[in-house]
Parts: sequence; structure tokens; C-alpha cells
Amino acid sequence: MRPLLMIVALAAATALLAPGCARKAKPSTIEALELRTDDESKFALKVPTNWQVQTVPGELIIAISNPAISRRFLSFAEGEGGAKVELRAIRMDSTTVLDSLVKNSKLEFEDGLDRYETTTTTLGGKSATKLSVKFDQADGEYQSESYFVENDSVITIFTLASFGGNFSDYATEFEEILASVKVAERPVVAPVVDTLAPTGPEPPSDTLAPYSAQYFAIKIPQNFDGEKVGTGLGSVNFIGSRLDCNIQVDVLDASKQKNLDKIVAENKATYKSEPKSVTLGGKPAKYFAYNPSGTVSSRAYFCVNGNKLFRITVNWYKPEEKVYLPIFDKSLASITFK
Repeated sequence: MRPLLMIVALAAATALLAPGCARKAKPSTIEALELRTDDESKFALKVPTNWQVQTVPGELIIAISNPAISRRFLSFAEGEGGAKVELRAIRMDSTTVLDSLVKNSKLEFEDGLDRYETTTTTLGGKSATKLSVKFDQADGEYQSESYFVENDSVITIFTLASFGGNFSDYATEFEEILASVKVAERPVVAPVVDTLAPTGPEPPSDTLAPYSAQYFAIKIPQNFDGEKVGTGLGSVNFIGSRLDCNIQVDVLDASKQKNLDKIVAENKATYKSEPKSVTLGGKPAKYFAYNPSGTVSSRAYFCVNGNKLFRITVNWYKPEEKVYLPIFDKSLASITFK
């Protein structure tokens, strides 16, 4: 049996099943819905006016009921309940096709079973592939529906998801949101226009600022914020304006197991990749590289200092890897353990 230490939080690509339960979180309110339209790729959908909404022109509209759980949709760790509405537009190429995106969007379960139901339906008046899944977690049932549509050499992925057994509580609003979706079109190339206005989330600053916590210190992009999260002995999530790009440092109790090689071996099945050796804060460390979704790449680093295990998870948006990864590498190189 895997030690409790090793299953505090699982990789985003792997879902931990909990015994059947009837627990439910309190649903987030939806005060009203408003239509958001993308000028570049012409997609549109309604989003709750009182949820946190983020947009990337031509690529993304996402609304999350509670900003504190944004990373939970990547890690599937324990946390607060909440829901999201998300629409992504991805241009097709020789490797990015609908079937591969459907496959890469599926979570992998510890028992290896595929719990997804795949059906054919419509979205925005277009033929769509629908993936549906639900399974129990510690705080109640997780449920999601994802729709995949190919149109004009662009793939639209629309997702409704909820933690805490609340999916049915949003049924009326989710139905209205689903009916409002307009799928993406390939953007028309327009002449370049000089402007000082921002066009999307702010990229990470290449100037690093120091951050000191109880068990570690690190330098992070100065336009990132450190948010304490309720994992382990003291965890901090460093995140900027893009919700799928972050660094999270989890400090866990290693008093019962301090052997790094054994810890990594026990986690290999979770991350489904071969570990690589590095050095962090002057200490031996190892990391797993994995892909929690078709658009996000991740690394999970493990390092032991005294009786503390440091698990450092780094997530970045694949199309902007050259922007985020070099700066994240500089940040990790600055870490020191106390």
C-alpha cells in the first residue's frame, strides 16, 4: 500500500478515487450570465458575471467560481468545492487533431480503468464529440462534460466541470451556457497594428523578487503572487495572471521516509514517466515530466531536506513554453531550504 505521504496530492493526469459518499459542498452562486465574444476566433459563450473570468484573445475564455481552486482542476488534490466553465480554441496542424485532443483530455485513474462515456452530439450547431465522467472524491463527486468540435481547421473544446457534488446544482445555468456557445473559426490574418494596450495575460517578469516561507526561500517573477494553500506542512502557490502557469511548493512530512530514491520509486506509477536527476538548493533532487492536458506541460520535483519532503510542481502553457520555462528554471535555481 502506498504511504499516506505519497498521496497527499496526485498528478494532474491521474485521478484518485474515493469511496462512494454523499458529501456535498455548498454551491457557488451565479448572480447572472453575460455573453462574451472573442473578436479574433469569433467564439462566444455566456459566463457568470460574479465568477473570476480570464480571456486570451483567439484562444480562451474561462470562468472559475472560486479563484482558490484554479489549480485543483490540474492537480485533483483535496481542496474547496467549486466549478468552472471553459472554452478553448486550438488550431489544427499535423499533430494536433481532434482525436488526439480527446484522448489527451482524459484523466488516468489509479486502477487503470477508463470511466469516460463518449457520445456524439452537437455544439453550436456543429457535430461534436462529448466526453462525460464522474467519480467520488473526499469532498463529494467530481463531474465534467467536455465537447470537441472541428470547424474551419480550428478545434473548439468546451468544458463544464464541478467539484463537491454540485454539478446538478448548476443544471439550469449550465444548460443556458451550453446553448449560448458559438464555436471558433480560423482567425483572419490582419495587418500588424502598433499598440501599447495589453493583448492577454501578462507574461512572467524576468526580474525575480525574493519570497521567504517557514521552510524555504525562493525568488519568483515579480509580477507573481504567493498564495498559501492548505496542503502538507506549509505550501505556497506562486501564480501570475495566467491561471494554467504556476509554481507550487508543497512541504510534506518525511519523518517516516527520508530516502529520496524510494519516494520517487513510489511515485513513478502516478506520473507515468522516468525520473531525471537534478540539484535543488544544493540537495539531490529528481523530477518527473508529464502532460496533464493537451495544452499544459508540467514537472514534479522531489527533494528531501532533514525530515521534510519538498514537492515542487511547475505548470506552463505549451504554446508559450519559451516564455515561461526559462524563467521558471531561474526561479527553481534560486530555492534554498531552511
